[in-house]
Amino acid sequence: MPKKKLPQTIEECNAELERTQKKIRQYENRSKMLDRRLAIEKRKERNHRLCSRGGFIESIVPELITMTDDQRRRVILFIALRNPPAQAATLSLRVMARISPLLTP
Repeated sequence: MPKKKLPQTIEECNAELERTQKKIRQYENRSKMLDRRLAIEKRKERNHRLCSRGGFIESIVPELITMTDDQRRRVILFIALRNPPAQAATLSLRVMARISPLLTP
């Protein structure tokens, strides 16, 4: 790859500086666009996961469709808290929630 010719005059230096700053702005804008695209993809994945799980739960307990949000929460908590694996998971989550602040410096 041939070496780039170094600018000789102040005008050439200023022109090179402008080109470099323009490239920096372009790369920053590209980075912002990619960050937005990533956020959109993550949101789509989350929405799909929530809809899939919600649909699965509603197919098992169709009465949930006609219930209010509060009633649904109570039914799901009632079911989850009487299931031994779910009890163990919620207990471990509670323990982790309590000790995690102690672990951070």
